[in-house]
Amino acid sequence: MQVLNDDYSSHGFVTIAINLSEDMDSTVKRYARRFTYLFLRDPGTVWPVYTHNSTIPLNYIIDTAGTIRYWNEGFDETTLRRMIQQWLPDPITHDVGVSRIMAPTGALDSGTVVTPACSVFNAGASAETYPVRIRIGTDYDTTAMVLNHLPNTTRYVTLPDWIARARGLAAVTCTTELAADGIPSNNVATSTVTVLVYDLSVTQILAPGDSVDSATVLAPSAEVRNPGSVAQMAKVKFYIGDTYLDSVNLPLQPGKVDTANLHSWTALLLGTFPVRCTVSCTKDLNPDNNLLTGSVRVVHRLGVEDLPAPAPAFALFEPVPNPTREQVRISYSLVRPTAVDLALYSAEGRLVRTLRAGIEPAGRHSIAWDGRDELGTRVGRGVYYCRLVAGSFRQIRKLTIID
Repeated sequence: MQVLNDDYSSHGFVTIAINLSEDMDSTVKRYARRFTYLFLRDPGTVWPVYTHNSTIPLNYIIDTAGTIRYWNEGFDETTLRRMIQQWLPDPITHDVGVSRIMAPTGALDSGTVVTPACSVFNAGASAETYPVRIRIGTDYDTTAMVLNHLPNTTRYVTLPDWIARARGLAAVTCTTELAADGIPSNNVATSTVTVLVYDLSVTQILAPGDSVDSATVLAPSAEVRNPGSVAQMAKVKFYIGDTYLDSVNLPLQPGKVDTANLHSWTALLLGTFPVRCTVSCTKDLNPDNNLLTGSVRVVHRLGVEDLPAPAPAFALFEPVPNPTREQVRISYSLVRPTAVDLALYSAEGRLVRTLRAGIEPAGRHSIAWDGRDELGTRVGRGVYYCRLVAGSFRQIRKLTIID
C-alpha cells in the first residue's frame, strides 16, 4: 500500500486504515465526502493492529463522492492500480516503465561482447520521448533515447556493446528517465550477471633442471595454476626431445596451484634437448599462458655401470583392476613418514571421496575403494582420477568405472 500511496498521492489518492468494527456509512464514506481524495481502505494487510478477529481484510476504493467503486478480499495490486487510475481526480497522462531487462543476464564468459537491451512500456495517454539508462557493475553507464513511444505499446531498446571483463557478480540496473513520469515505482528494474573466467597456466617447470647426469632417472614435473573463476580438469603434457611424451590430468580449483608429476624419464642420450610443458582443458579463454619451454643438457660424468641403483621413490601405482565395475585396490609407496592425502575426483574436478588423510609410515600401502562417494552413494560409470599428495609429491592415476 505504501508503493500505491507513493505512486498516486500527488494525483489525489490517499490510503487509509479503518478498524473492522467501524461503520462504512458513518466513517468511511464521511471521510470521502469531507476530503476531495480517492481513498483505499485496507484494515488488516498493512496495519495488523486493526485486525481484531479472523475476518479476511477487505479493500475498498471510494471516490470523492463517497461511492464505493471497488471492493475485494486480499490484495490484488494489478486490479487495484487499474481501478485507482480509473477514478483518480487528477488522471495520470505520463507513465513509462521498464518491463524487463533482456541482456545481459545469467552467466557469461570473460571477454564476451554483449549488446545491453531491455523492453519498456508506455502505460500513459500520450506519445513520449525519453532516455533509458543501463548500468552494469561499475564500468558501464550508458543511455539511449526512445523516440515517439506510443501509448499502450512496448519498445525493445538496445544500447552500445558492453564487454564482460571484471570477473564475478555484477549488478544490472535499467531505468526510464521521463521527466514528467507520474508513476515512479515501475521506472527501475534490476538483475545480475556473472562473469566467468576459464583459464589455466603453466607457471614453472620443476624437473628436469638445466642439466642432469647421464642415466639419471627422474620424474618430470611442472607447477600448474588456475587463475580463473571456474574449477577445471587440467590436462598436462610434458615433452623432452623426441623420445619422451607423457600426460596427466590434474583437478584444479579456482585460484589454486598444484604440481603435475609425470612418469619417469631416463637420461640415456648425451646432448641438449628441448623441454616443453603444456596445459589444456575443455575451455580456456587465455591460451597465451598454456606453454612453457626450456632445455635440459645430459652430461656424462659417471659410467653407466658405475651408477648406484635408483633410490626408493614416492609412487602412486595403477589401480587394480582398471577398468572396474565395483571394488578397486589403490596402492602407493612412501620413502619416509609423510603426511598423505589420497582422494578421488570426477572428470570435472569435483571431489568424490577422500580415501586417506594423515601421516603414514614409509613403505608400501594399499586401500580398497568400494565405488561409493562421501555420502555412501555408488558413483556412476565414467572416468575418475585418483590423486596422491605426499608432502611435495603429487601423482594422479586415471580410473574407469564400467557397468
